[in-house]
Amino acid sequence: MPPDYELQSYWKTRFEGEQHFEWLGDGKDTVLPHVRAFLESRASPGSSPARLLHIGAGTSSLSERLRELYISVYGNGVDEGVIVNADFVEELVARKRAAEEARRVVGGPGEGMSWVRMDALEWQELDGFVDTNGGLFDLVVEKSTSDAISCGEDLSYSLPGPGLHPVFNDYLKTHEGRTLTLSPVEVLAIHLASLVRPGGLWVALTFSTNRFPFLSAAEAVDGSSPRATDYWSLENVVTVDAPTGAQSNVHAPVVQHYVYLMRRKI
Repeated sequence: MPPDYELQSYWKTRFEGEQHFEWLGDGKDTVLPHVRAFLESRASPGSSPARLLHIGAGTSSLSERLRELYISVYGNGVDEGVIVNADFVEELVARKRAAEEARRVVGGPGEGMSWVRMDALEWQELDGFVDTNGGLFDLVVEKSTSDAISCGEDLSYSLPGPGLHPVFNDYLKTHEGRTLTLSPVEVLAIHLASLVRPGGLWVALTFSTNRFPFLSAAEAVDGSSPRATDYWSLENVVTVDAPTGAQSNVHAPVVQHYVYLMRRKI
């Protein structure tokens, strides 16, 4: 039976002993080129650095690679606080905050990256998030987080309430008696749309050729129901060869990963 990758309890137990692990590589040759292209397209003298939300940050080194990229693009004086790393395991976040604080003490550049605890599927944890964390984001970055979230069951909502995204509440109030059912990844997409400014970019590295089917399929369950296509457009899917770890003289089958580039609609 596969691990319960969607469960907080799985990651809490795993992070108790895990200091570092890379899902689908470190992102250097897959995620970062697209982030760099976005940053450089917007960078100009006097411009503010793009705000970036890194979800499911975990124990990957991607957060450090993002820091290095920001320094490369914006210079040593960049406010690293515009990089917000998020995970839904409090113990992991506390550990990362402590490490960031220690780094600031020894005189690292900028004010340090932010680390926050956040369950991106729970709207009550996201409501007001941008108000207390510096405003809307220009970028969302993730490395296999949507893969983990996809392991969960579809989410169904039948009654409006304070814990639901406003568009879910609006639908349920005007369609009394109906149930709104969405995949967890589509719920993630709708939630994230409220945190990202129009024109922003979502860069997702995944092992699936069909991780975001709701952005490319012509399906229409209910024309009035909230869908991720209301907020995101799929710009490109880049196929990349995955690192195999095999020696050069050992035959290994080619494994491929996929970088999805999704644009927040204006």
